[in-house]
Amino acid sequence: MTDIDPKPDWRADIRARLATLSIAPSREAEIVEELAQHLDDRWYELMARGETPGDAARIARTEFSGARLTALLGSLRQAQARELPPPGPARAFSLDSVAVDLRHAIRALVATPSFTIGALLVLALGTGATTAIFSVVDAVSLRPLPFSDPDRLVALGEGTGPTGPSGGPGKPGPPPPGGPKTPIAAMPSAKPGDPDVLSRIQPQNYLDWAAQQQVFESIAAIGDTDEFTIQPAGGEPRVIAAHRVTASFFDVLRARPLLGRLFTVRNELTGNDHVVVLSHAFWTRQFGGDPSIVGRTLPLNSGGYDVVGVMPPDFGYPPGAAQPADLWVPWVPAQQERVRGGPRTIYLQSIARLKADVSLAEAQAAMSQVAAAIEAANPGINTGRGVAIRPLRDHLVGGSTRSWMLMLLAAVGLVLLIACANVANLWLARASVQQRDAAIRAALGASRGRLVQRVIVESVVVSAAGTILGLLLAWPAVRLLASAMPDSLARVASIGLDVRALAVAAALALATAAIAAILPAMQAAGSVLSSVLNENSRGGGTGRARRRARGLLVVAEVALAVVLLVGAALFIGSFVNVMRLDPGFRSDHVLTAQVFPRTTPGSPSPDLRPEFAEIVNRARQLPGVVEAAAGSPGIPLRINLRIDALRVPGRAFTETTVSIKVVTPAYHRALAIPLRSGRYFSEEDRDGGEAVMILSDSAVRLYFGGSDPVGRMIGLVGGGGIERRIVGVVADARQSSLEVSPHPEIYLPMSQSPTRAGYLLLRTTGDPADALSSLRTIVSQVLPREPLRSIARMDDLIAAQTVERRLNMLVLSLFGMLGLVIAAVGLFGALAYLVSQQTREIGIRMALGATRGRVMASVLRQAGGLVVAGLALGGVAAWWTSNLASRFLFGLDPRDPRAYVVAMATT
Repeated sequence: MTDIDPKPDWRADIRARLATLSIAPSREAEIVEELAQHLDDRWYELMARGETPGDAARIARTEFSGARLTALLGSLRQAQARELPPPGPARAFSLDSVAVDLRHAIRALVATPSFTIGALLVLALGTGATTAIFSVVDAVSLRPLPFSDPDRLVALGEGTGPTGPSGGPGKPGPPPPGGPKTPIAAMPSAKPGDPDVLSRIQPQNYLDWAAQQQVFESIAAIGDTDEFTIQPAGGEPRVIAAHRVTASFFDVLRARPLLGRLFTVRNELTGNDHVVVLSHAFWTRQFGGDPSIVGRTLPLNSGGYDVVGVMPPDFGYPPGAAQPADLWVPWVPAQQERVRGGPRTIYLQSIARLKADVSLAEAQAAMSQVAAAIEAANPGINTGRGVAIRPLRDHLVGGSTRSWMLMLLAAVGLVLLIACANVANLWLARASVQQRDAAIRAALGASRGRLVQRVIVESVVVSAAGTILGLLLAWPAVRLLASAMPDSLARVASIGLDVRALAVAAALALATAAIAAILPAMQAAGSVLSSVLNENSRGGGTGRARRRARGLLVVAEVALAVVLLVGAALFIGSFVNVMRLDPGFRSDHVLTAQVFPRTTPGSPSPDLRPEFAEIVNRARQLPGVVEAAAGSPGIPLRINLRIDALRVPGRAFTETTVSIKVVTPAYHRALAIPLRSGRYFSEEDRDGGEAVMILSDSAVRLYFGGSDPVGRMIGLVGGGGIERRIVGVVADARQSSLEVSPHPEIYLPMSQSPTRAGYLLLRTTGDPADALSSLRTIVSQVLPREPLRSIARMDDLIAAQTVERRLNMLVLSLFGMLGLVIAAVGLFGALAYLVSQQTREIGIRMALGATRGRVMASVLRQAGGLVVAGLALGGVAAWWTSNLASRFLFGLDPRDPRAYVVAMATT
């Protein structure tokens, strides 16, 4: 061998030294390959330190000849008699040794494609799913708000504080001037009873709170999202989203404009309020980022609004909203909202910034005293109107949403645990093969630390590669999940893979590497040459311990899969229960759209009855349109209530209310709402004719105990003494949610009731979206300055009602099946290893007369034992944790035995 030799070939010399031993040819070939590999690694290590190829070869030959190789040969001769302790001094950790182990790991993994592909696939699925779900949960519930000192920000609400009842704000009043109110931070999971979702506020209460509070740096009111119209010169009117806020809104969030200034308290007066602050997105989209926009006047809502400022690109409230505000205008309370005793409206939200020396508990106590003082000063008017304070992040997210997010994270965590258990099982199988290599290296002087290092490096390589593949899977998965989330979910627009998600993925790679390497590293550290090279050692204690470890991992995988499958079965059953609910109408082939003219505060509201009648009559003539109708103020699943009570002669009622809808004659036929008795409205029910009404089933039960009221005369408490004849009874139609019982409802003919806004309904023979263009044309001809708003198919509104449950069902089902598949792979691997370890025993049994069937039955009994143990453990775990899912279920007990039967049968 010379210095220019690229790489020594050690095999001939090793074979010559082994010639004196009586070793089976197959065993000798294995030993030769192991020793040659070890010498190769030492040669590379010496080369990395700067030795020439020839010098590195001589040093390696010197180190691994003489006494050490003689000791190895002696140990081979005495393998039946004694065990060889780990010899030689430990080599210190070095980057060179890591580089050598890294090369070895890559070569070894390439040489075993079945193991490598299996481990990478399992890790990619586990880490990819976990990273994707974490990205969603982090964006929605974990990440701090993007404002200065976000922990000092709080939200305020009324009706849930210590001085008020916990039942919410009581009866809602009519909507405030300016249009229908749509929550800007409503959560789909903000269900009744959610402790972090605050009730809305009366303007009178907010004004008193702001005047009397001493615990906040600043406090602000936020009206609901309003829809403004902007009509460019020569173009069609466009709808834009505006938030009505007090000037202190920007102070609370410590926001500063990019251009211009913000509006002030002086702009919160009628006449001074036609100023607007633009969002950065709207400024760039509508005006191309022109800085001269400040000072110009925009034609909004048939009036001029002066642009005073533009906000920076990272500002928005609520942060990450799917439909962010385009602009902000001053909130100006109507005169009747400034005084007590007038009509009660409940629509405001409020946020505040705590003073530096005030805690949340201290602020709650102080504001409760303020609320108590307001109640004492206004007996009979503000009774029970307490105040509640929550951290702003908790309010925006909502307790139910946070629980939902954490549930998804826990579910994917179970999948990751199953994946880790499976990979650990694969590593155990691999370790049993590689233990011979470890024992030989120990005999040649490798320390326990170096043996463990080699296993860890190989594990890190697999985990890192699996995590990279998992990120490639997570990227489209995050986009898919974000698109499937409800638009009203907090910070849904900010969902995506970012630095935090990548950091979690890196942590997952290290965690899976550590978990997968623990048992193999322990085995490598304790490798003993005699127990490995001895053909008769396969049935020893070490083999039995390894089999028990692999069996326990399989049991754990099956148990975790059962927990996921039980959860999936519960959510599937809950979704089915929701979909079986009768909404009270038919949603197929129905198009809905809102017409809502915006007016200047203080100006009279128009009566659009003639316009609605004209639009409906023209739309009825469109090709493919079966029925056309209009309803006000809302329609099913487009909640906008007008609340009143009935006066029934001879009967007294307290605290009973009904929702009023004003509709055209074809309204009930367009929605296919069943008629229970009497008749629908007709064209004969005109203004000036007999005043009539139709009641829903719930209203009949409430006011008439279920007896047929058709033909009776009753009136509305707020109806000016007009008596109306009941001409029909129709089925209940769910107004706000499929899961909320319908409110008692009455219907009035639109021709007999002034109407300022409403919804259009078209029932068609085909896709209702095909009629949208024609409907736009009709509306633009009848109301030239009014665009259609809130356009949707009724089927889409139904789907939006069930999006969270559908997502839960699909994700949990996917996780359950994924966990089951991974567990099945683990079980197969365990059985394959078991059979390979018992090959000699099986051969002897068959030589003594055992049939193939009996051998198969024995193997299946062992597999069945592992599965039964996993089913039992998983069933107990699912039963114990089932109550955690109860708040997400509908019409289903969390311990419904059918879910457990389905899970067990699937497994």
